[in-house]
Amino acid sequence: MNSRDKRDGSYHWDYEEYRGGPEQSSCHREGNRGLRAFLIVIGVAAVISIIVFVAASFLQKPETKPETPAVPPSSELPNLPEIDQQQKPGGFEEESDPAGKGELSPKAIYKKCKDSVVGIVSHGIGSEGTGIVLSEEGYIITNAHVVAGGESYEVVLSEGDSVSAQLVGMDQQTDLAVLKLDFAPAGLTAATFGDSDELEVGERVVAIGNPGGLALASTQTVGYVSAVNRIIKTEIGYTMVCIQADVAINPGNSGGPLINSYGQVVGITSSKLVQEGYEGIGFSIPINEALPIIDDLLANGKVTGRAMLGIMVIEVDDVTAMMNGVPRGLLIKEINEGADIGKKGVEPGDIITAIDGYTITGKAEVSEILADYAPGDTVSITIFRQDPNGRDRTFEVEVVLQGS
Repeated sequence: MNSRDKRDGSYHWDYEEYRGGPEQSSCHREGNRGLRAFLIVIGVAAVISIIVFVAASFLQKPETKPETPAVPPSSELPNLPEIDQQQKPGGFEEESDPAGKGELSPKAIYKKCKDSVVGIVSHGIGSEGTGIVLSEEGYIITNAHVVAGGESYEVVLSEGDSVSAQLVGMDQQTDLAVLKLDFAPAGLTAATFGDSDELEVGERVVAIGNPGGLALASTQTVGYVSAVNRIIKTEIGYTMVCIQADVAINPGNSGGPLINSYGQVVGITSSKLVQEGYEGIGFSIPINEALPIIDDLLANGKVTGRAMLGIMVIEVDDVTAMMNGVPRGLLIKEINEGADIGKKGVEPGDIITAIDGYTITGKAEVSEILADYAPGDTVSITIFRQDPNGRDRTFEVEVVLQGS
């Protein structure tokens, strides 16, 4: 430092001094040599110590200490308990409940009923569902939505064998259909059917089917009846009276049996409430409602005696109505040959807006109204016709209903 730096007490960083420049004194160099010699001696001593320690480790023979067991031998412990492993008791397979009412355990229900449950494959639409063996002759019950639009059908039996089948008939309004195996294998087991009117809320029921398809074939789920005579509307707008149960029902279960505690089919699983936040709400068609429809399908290939207008229609929704300047209702696409509605001057392109004064906005209303009528009855139909020249008009016609 220079004298000026010393006087003002400030410190000036000298880069030459930091690097050890030529102005450094000889006493600094001598001190560095002494330090290096000291460090060398310390390093040699450390190396010698390490060598001696390693050599001693190899030469010393380790002592072997016997391991002390955590627990003394059993011979030294009196009254040691023995594990008694047994097989199932003989009465474990008993199928009736202790109350003696003849009810079956879920395991016994499965053993009794599984061979009466089959898989349904509808080729052409890629649909897989479940079916119930109706008879040993090879008639199979399922849902209409499982087979609707199929080009050919395959029935997969409980043991895995596949048999081709033909569609006998289906009814979309009740969501029921019947198939017939091309040949009935020996030993085909028909289901036992019960009385769905006897069902009570809280009664245990099981479902057997193919949730998700044949990959999970013959799956059984167990639950309880949640409600009877539950009225719901199907996806295609029809009203149905159903059994509600909390048995797990998934896509692929459709058409399978809902079975009571006596091994009797009391319903045909059809749908479930699919919405975020909802669980355990499934619906089945009561067997008492289904069997008359099934009998009709077996005898005629369709449901007969149902009152019909004899037309094909499409729904006119709010958007279509607004864009075309027409009311909501049912647009007539086709009129069956011989239908009375066609004889009364109604034409394709006309829109039905009311029946007997009840406003019509969809197919569901028509089904509900016509359910109170029989073939041959007369109803009043309100028709809207849009004239190409802008002279729109509404008129009424009296129509005699056809039979299905």
